[in-house]
Amino acid sequence: MSSTASIAAAKPAGHKNHALMHLLMFTVICCWASNIIAGKEALRGFGALALAQLRVLGAAILFGIGFLATGRLRRLRLSRRDWIFVTAMAATGIALNQLTFIGGMARTTVAHTGLIVALGPVMVLVIAVLIKLETLTAGKVAGMLVAFAGVGVLTAEKAGSGNGSHWLGDLIMLASVLVFSVYTVLMKEVASDFDGLTLNTLTFGLGGIMMLPFCGRAVLVTNWAAISIVAWSGLAFLVTFGTVISYMIFAYVMTELVASRAAAFNYLQPVIASGLGIWVLSERLTSKVLIGGGLILAGVYLTERERGEEKAPVGFVAG
Repeated sequence: MSSTASIAAAKPAGHKNHALMHLLMFTVICCWASNIIAGKEALRGFGALALAQLRVLGAAILFGIGFLATGRLRRLRLSRRDWIFVTAMAATGIALNQLTFIGGMARTTVAHTGLIVALGPVMVLVIAVLIKLETLTAGKVAGMLVAFAGVGVLTAEKAGSGNGSHWLGDLIMLASVLVFSVYTVLMKEVASDFDGLTLNTLTFGLGGIMMLPFCGRAVLVTNWAAISIVAWSGLAFLVTFGTVISYMIFAYVMTELVASRAAAFNYLQPVIASGLGIWVLSERLTSKVLIGGGLILAGVYLTERERGEEKAPVGFVAG
């Protein structure tokens, strides 16, 4: 998961070509779904901790180059409140999210990863209710229960097969969605104060530094000579298309599309990821994956429909 996205406040649709915006949003979703495949390929050469660190540092360098080249450093002014929020976002949305996303992805399947990532809006709702940003209704409760029942079906499938690493991977991936949902709620407080490039530069830079005590040694002991071209290609995709390019496109699209319309594209992510997993990695699509996936998507739909009727903000999660 997934890794992180710059979320801009949505404006009413303007006069720009909506077909182009939809195409760009579809491109972003394809990048995020392909992220899971790229991560699986990269894990064939890199350890999970090393991969998480390299992905964040690579993205931080590219964001930083763009940040410095556009002269944003001279205009950067952060208050104490801004630093608190940016630091908290770097800790949750970058450091903890990437450690759990890569770690969970290494222990579960592409289909499970895509489906659990799709729980993002439900997790954002749970947090919003806990901190009293939203009210809890019967419709929201029903949607949440249905979605988490789907997760139960997925983890039960792997637990029943006797392979503990898979259900553990599902739970770690669920933790990744949770910490990124915290990041999303924090983002709502400062999104209007920063442009996407500045915010991503700060959060990825700080997040990369925070990860060094946990991942630095894993990078140092990596056997670089043994890394295959496939693993390098997976890492390159994670950094460029899966992080930098997709997040900047998403920030642009969110200035034109209504948030609820953009969120609807998120339903495609587990479908595309599962299809790619079957095609590229020869993963098997079981009946429990279909049942669990159907419950998760139905639960997300129910909660988002209820929130949409109240004109509530929509949470969005990326890999």
